[in-house]
Amino acid sequence: MSDQCGCGSHGPSVLDPSAAKTDPASWTVGEVARRPGALAVLERLRINHCCGAQLTLAEAAAAAGVPLAEVLSALDEAGRRA
Repeated sequence: MSDQCGCGSHGPSVLDPSAAKTDPASWTVGEVARRPGALAVLERLRINHCCGAQLTLAEAAAAAGVPLAEVLSALDEAGRRA
């Protein structure tokens, strides 16, 4: 699966502080998955980005058994590389 869906709304960083929601933990997996590099991170951490797309990052991290801080750090790093 590609990390670009073709919707044209991909931002420059996964954790862009100018995003509408300022708390990344409250962003949904679906919102984050559209960002460059994020899909690979979600897949690597086994966070469900398809059926779990409506979950917040905090909920999805808990469901996957991954600390939220690890998820946010990995997404931030991916965003800087994208």
